[in-house]
Amino acid sequence: MRNMKKLRILSVILALVTSVVLIAVPAGADSGAVKKLTLSKSVIAVGEYSNWDGVSNVSQFLSASGEPYCAYDSGDGYVTVIRTKDGLELKKKIKLKKTHPLFGTVISDKDGNYYLVTGEENKGSITNKETVFISKYSSSGKLLATVGDNGSSSLDYYYDGSFYTKLPFDGGNCDAAIYGDVLAVNYAREMYGGHQSNSLFAVNVNTMEKVSLGVWYNSHSFAQRAMTTKNGFLFVSEGDAYNRAFTVYSANMSGNKLSSSNEGDVFHFWVEKSAGDKGNMFVLNDNFAHLGGIVSLPDGKAALVATSAKSLNKKAADESEELFIQIFDPSKNLSSSSAYVTSGTRSGLSGINGDQNVTDYGVKWLTAFGDKATVSSPQVVATDDGKIVVLYERRTKKTVKMNSGSAYNTTEYSGVYYIVLDKNGKVLQKAKRFSKTAMLNPCEMPVCSGNSIY
Repeated sequence: MRNMKKLRILSVILALVTSVVLIAVPAGADSGAVKKLTLSKSVIAVGEYSNWDGVSNVSQFLSASGEPYCAYDSGDGYVTVIRTKDGLELKKKIKLKKTHPLFGTVISDKDGNYYLVTGEENKGSITNKETVFISKYSSSGKLLATVGDNGSSSLDYYYDGSFYTKLPFDGGNCDAAIYGDVLAVNYAREMYGGHQSNSLFAVNVNTMEKVSLGVWYNSHSFAQRAMTTKNGFLFVSEGDAYNRAFTVYSANMSGNKLSSSNEGDVFHFWVEKSAGDKGNMFVLNDNFAHLGGIVSLPDGKAALVATSAKSLNKKAADESEELFIQIFDPSKNLSSSSAYVTSGTRSGLSGINGDQNVTDYGVKWLTAFGDKATVSSPQVVATDDGKIVVLYERRTKKTVKMNSGSAYNTTEYSGVYYIVLDKNGKVLQKAKRFSKTAMLNPCEMPVCSGNSIY
């Protein structure tokens, strides 16, 4: 849980001029033309654990006109949408009545309609019961339609009811994106069989009928991301079993139908030998990594940002997580070096039993703190002209000595930093601190509007 006295809805603002990035003056000082919007609400990553994401109670997205909006779970059966225009908050708030109690995320389409993803746990044993829902609202907040799913949408034919969704948004998060007339949701869930995985659910926003985006299943899945590309959708899952990797799934669309898909593991995680056979979930769940986000670039490439231990062997258990980026063509074979724009290889053992020889390509490390610091809450956003902005929190490691002569190790929060890269991964702005005290949402990516990042 991240409890902040004030959530800065437009807190991280970067003014972009060619290859130069200028940080705006923090709130409270003379900010000139830069306007700030503050909202007195706590940011909570519901269900967040050391090894997996939670679901943020605040969603941020772009309006039909490209203005940054946010929505938060009000706790009273409604979700409140905060709208802005030219950097200023509009007085009238839009209230969306939740159709089901569990909050997933909010997004808006090109016509100004809102889509709220909600869920409800099934405490019974009927496995085909719908438990996750997409509700459509008008721009004024009127409920227009709701469609539900039971978690079978992205499963192959041979999966039985024990693989359907019992508890939505469990052990991970919920993310959504709209391409054309199709809205897709990538979310975490607990299945009736007791295990956890991701699930993919999509609808046509005009008819609110379900759309198939193909077969994709990742278990266990501790973080989920959804993004649009110039050809369709791009999804990411952070798995610890099948597959034990950051897995990317691209769904290319022809109108409102899936035309082709591609899947690949871009970055693997080590585990001790025979961990899967032994059923040691505590060991298996620790993949020494945390997903940041994925962005689509104007040239059709994609950039994934995350943190991980550098090694693919037993050293990983004692290493700090460092920040890295991979830029690749999602339509190519992601197990081949030819798919990657960035360079850098990483080889070792992975798989559920730690006995598979793997190699990761295009891994560019952005930090090398070693024992000096740790990195957390990585975020990434792409600008319209193809720049990549990476944000992260840094905590400096230190040893505190006691009067008794004993000592203990701890970390001291150092603030939010950012790095700017071009579309090929060349660093344009080295790591620079934005704020000593600001914190980032660990499971919600920034949005870019005009020349600013929110």
